[in-house]
Amino acid sequence: MEGQAMSNIIKFPKEIEQPAAPAPVEPAAASAAPNKAPGAGLLAGLVKFVWVATVLVWPILKWVLSIATFFQFVRMLYHWNTPGVYAGWSFLAYFAVLTAITYFVSIYKPKGL
Repeated sequence: MEGQAMSNIIKFPKEIEQPAAPAPVEPAAASAAPNKAPGAGLLAGLVKFVWVATVLVWPILKWVLSIATFFQFVRMLYHWNTPGVYAGWSFLAYFAVLTAITYFVSIYKPKGL
């Protein structure tokens, strides 16, 4: 029995010849990329640079803008019925800037990054 265990050889079937595969189909030539407007690459590079710079200083900038916006909110409440003081519009502008920069840093991602 011991000799039989080593002599079990399994023969795999021979490879069956199959007809030659058809020639591969050449893909159609891709059309040339559309011409970019002059300066489009420069603008995209500038936006990417501003995004990276903003992301790098965002932890500090977020605090500064939030404190300034809170100050404008308190100022708006204080000057609520004072004619000629446009504290509400100032607060709205600060809040809009804080919201826009938060969106720019958090959600927007330039192409190529």
